[in-house]
Amino acid sequence: MISQFLTKCIIFMLVMVISGSAFACGESLFRVGKGVSYREYTAPIPGNIIVVASTPQEMSMVERLAAAGHHVTVVADANELPDSLADTDTDIVLAMFNDRELVEGALNSYQATYLPVAEDNPEQIRQAKDLYARSLVTDDSVKQFLKTIHKTLKQRQT
Repeated sequence: MISQFLTKCIIFMLVMVISGSAFACGESLFRVGKGVSYREYTAPIPGNIIVVASTPQEMSMVERLAAAGHHVTVVADANELPDSLADTDTDIVLAMFNDRELVEGALNSYQATYLPVAEDNPEQIRQAKDLYARSLVTDDSVKQFLKTIHKTLKQRQT
């Protein structure tokens, strides 16, 4: 049973490589057995991301971003950003919208892009959308986080 599954996965991957097809912000559904499936998200453009995370929900998102293929550095507080930015080649900083002044101050001499994460509050969500080209909300799905990160990384490449 496992052997058949692995054979099917290898054939699928070979077909995808040969055909040149690509999945944007990939979401792959693997059928493991009768009635059982496994969903995996992949990052087509892995990025170097600093995440300001201190809550269990934020740490869970960090784990999912890393599992998708991003290189994630975690800082517990936005005040730690300058040291972390100096130590890594960072593409994106994910931090709460409330920390925007600290984040923007830390990013002054770096090329990283700030993606604010608004709390699930209509006023804060509106402000984040008004001030930034892209923003996220704490209740967004992993898929939404990955799509937003992918669009940001893709834009940085051009």
